[in-house]
Amino acid sequence: MKFLSVWTANERINEHVVNAILAVFIGLIGGVGAIAFRFMIKFFQDLFYHNPNDFLTFCRSVPLHLKILIPALGGLIAGPLIYFGARETKGHGVPEIMEALLLKSGRIRPRLTFMQMLISAICIGSGGSAGREGPIVMIGSAAGSTIGQLFKAPQERLRTLVGCGAAAGIAATFNAPIAGVLFAVEILLNDFRLEKFSPIILASVTATALSRHYYGNFPALQVPSYELLNATEFIFYAILGILCGLIALLFVEVLYKSEDFFDHLPLPGYIKPLLGGTCIGVILIFFPHVFGVGYGTVNLALKGDLSWKLLFLLIFIKIIATSITLGSGESGGVFAPSLFIGAMTGGAFGYLIHTFFPQLTASSGAYALVGMGALVGATTHGPITAILIIFELTGNYLIILPLMVSCIISTFIATSLKDGSIYTLKLKRKGLSLKRGWEQTILESFQVKDIMTKDFQSISEKATVDEIVETLGKSSRSYLLVTNSQGELVGILSFHDVRKALLGGGKRKEITAADIATKNVVSVTPNDSLLTAQHKLGSLGVSQLPVIDKRNPKRVVGIVSLKDIIAFHERELLKRI
Repeated sequence: MKFLSVWTANERINEHVVNAILAVFIGLIGGVGAIAFRFMIKFFQDLFYHNPNDFLTFCRSVPLHLKILIPALGGLIAGPLIYFGARETKGHGVPEIMEALLLKSGRIRPRLTFMQMLISAICIGSGGSAGREGPIVMIGSAAGSTIGQLFKAPQERLRTLVGCGAAAGIAATFNAPIAGVLFAVEILLNDFRLEKFSPIILASVTATALSRHYYGNFPALQVPSYELLNATEFIFYAILGILCGLIALLFVEVLYKSEDFFDHLPLPGYIKPLLGGTCIGVILIFFPHVFGVGYGTVNLALKGDLSWKLLFLLIFIKIIATSITLGSGESGGVFAPSLFIGAMTGGAFGYLIHTFFPQLTASSGAYALVGMGALVGATTHGPITAILIIFELTGNYLIILPLMVSCIISTFIATSLKDGSIYTLKLKRKGLSLKRGWEQTILESFQVKDIMTKDFQSISEKATVDEIVETLGKSSRSYLLVTNSQGELVGILSFHDVRKALLGGGKRKEITAADIATKNVVSVTPNDSLLTAQHKLGSLGVSQLPVIDKRNPKRVVGIVSLKDIIAFHERELLKRI
């Protein structure tokens, strides 16, 4: 068990070696988790429909009533599991990881690894219109957090291990190790420091190697060959970027409006996914293309096998279907739906452009491919990740320039018109923000117990003025904690309190610590954030606060001072420069 506290108990062990070993281990778990999750989706789809293949290949053989009943059944099963078992699995997962990184320093409940796999597999396998990438990111992140907590990693290291798990999940899913790394550092951690990259790269590469060993070195989508026919096309790709930015805003708006609608329905939380599943079943009768992840439909769009009218219609059908699925409380990701909506947007636009300018433009499939990246960049506010993931799917360098044009423009449109990505808006609605800069993020990410000192000075409530003055003179602290005979906190005092009492005309020998101490003591607990402690210190105008046991508010376990918070804050800021 001594190895479990390797960071604190044995300074001779090279920290980078330990990080590398853990990153590889997390990469293996992330790769296995991604493979297992995809297997579970097929298992439940086979259980529900007796066919694990793409729904479009057999949808006509599914009876009409089953198209409605099976998604409803999936919601009926998943609803209680989410409501009573793991409410963090509700929705698309990534905002919950961001919240854990922001407020809990990356601490995620270990049980979420299995619960996320089970619940999301039921939702997607039964027909819910959602992606598997969000759940896989949650699975990998929860695994990374669990390992970090098991090995007693410091908070900053724990955050990195969460990023390792997320990168492993994305990399294994798309066979795209670079995109996995960029997703973790650009979107999840929002931290491009060099020390973050090394372990995340190792985890991503390990997960990709495992995925390739199991599935082979094939892209996640059937991507067509691409060729830029004319420089004039850059104008069309710029217009596509504008369109994707606007469609992304529509998607985000409808998604959160759907959440609000279902949240305000006067129904128990565990029943709402049943209602959502029933609605999805009705949609599947007319548009089986939006079933589950929808990669089969995306492949058809990339090959140019769908009419422009259907492509155009599926943009809005997918937005509605995904919003109902996730808004009602089911579990799944928004990354794959963003790819789907982008492919439909690009495909429809490319079809029309190619019709009018056949000699100057590529096929609609090329525009569908670029549209995928542009819409992902706009919804996630992660254009670099979007560019890299499409590049890795194609392996074709010629796609980079059109991708850069469309992704940057779509992201600019989205960020200019709406503050917050599809992930961070969920945090913003809770009063949290990732745009407060490093300073506030640091104070929110660390807890009082990380910097508090157990070296505090206390004095008996029966102590005389002379004893108080003598103790204060010997102490390096500005305040003394006043305790009773049981050692319980009853007040706090300073030189100012002593001077005020003496100037008040009281008899010096009769004054005790209990008489002059401030009885209504403001305190913090070890699990409070440093931001909370700083706010309390600032509002009171004092330099230190007692840290009390949450289970026993009269028991003092330490002291936290404004000076210590500022010093810690400065050290952490220097690490981020």
